[in-house]
Amino acid sequence: MNTPLLDKLYQKYDIENLSYGKVHDKLGDAYEEYCILILSNRDFLASFQKNERIDGVEFEIFKSLLTKAGVNNITEIVEITATNIVPHRKTHGNAKTDVIATIIYKNGTEVTLPISSKQSYVAKVAVAEFDIDTICDEAGVDNDRVRELMRKFQAAKSAKGLTTEEQAELRDALVPYAKKLVRWAITGSPEENPNNVVFPKLLVKFKISKPKDRFNIKVSNGELNYISHSIYTINEYIDLTIYDKNGNIKRGGFGTGLSWTYASGSGGRKIQFKA
Repeated sequence: MNTPLLDKLYQKYDIENLSYGKVHDKLGDAYEEYCILILSNRDFLASFQKNERIDGVEFEIFKSLLTKAGVNNITEIVEITATNIVPHRKTHGNAKTDVIATIIYKNGTEVTLPISSKQSYVAKVAVAEFDIDTICDEAGVDNDRVRELMRKFQAAKSAKGLTTEEQAELRDALVPYAKKLVRWAITGSPEENPNNVVFPKLLVKFKISKPKDRFNIKVSNGELNYISHSIYTINEYIDLTIYDKNGNIKRGGFGTGLSWTYASGSGGRKIQFKA
């Protein structure tokens, strides 16, 4: 169920009256602003510094974001600002970061916290969609045989383009690259601690309610409303993607845990990863 703040944001972005094709982009805008308003809330900061509690999900999100980020010296923080104005990557593509928080301390030190924000009512969402050369070049996959097998997958638009032996070969060959590939798909960089705000350090997922009819969405009836949230460090989300609950590598996605598919109109030319 939406909070009063989310209700205001849904009204601001006219979520109730948007078509299915437009509503998801505007929901993204609404939840980005939601994060911005939470992070920059002075009352939340003051209460957190005094170890006091404010009832409500927004304060819980505020605390969780700072705690997950490992923010130190809480009492020395003067202000937290936040924005969804994020620079493009060097490759000119959109950054994976959606919100940048700046934590300002009494001594003048500033710490930036780039955050990826996602909202969805499905279990997996698209995190990357590129051609094979871009994927391998950016993720640091320098094995020519892997590229060859991935091209076969791309051309066929599914694993059916590979023999059973080739599927096993690709799974084995991806072992040394799996974490870098997943990290790149989620953050845009295969490096563990890139010093650039375009690569997020935290990921917040908002679970929203599924509409009964996507072409006749009734927000006033609770559809597309907030249900819950989860906040992860990037390493936590990578492990959640790659490993099952018993700590074993998932067989899906050739050992990456990602769903390999394609978007409408790009079949045969690009691979889309979902996580």
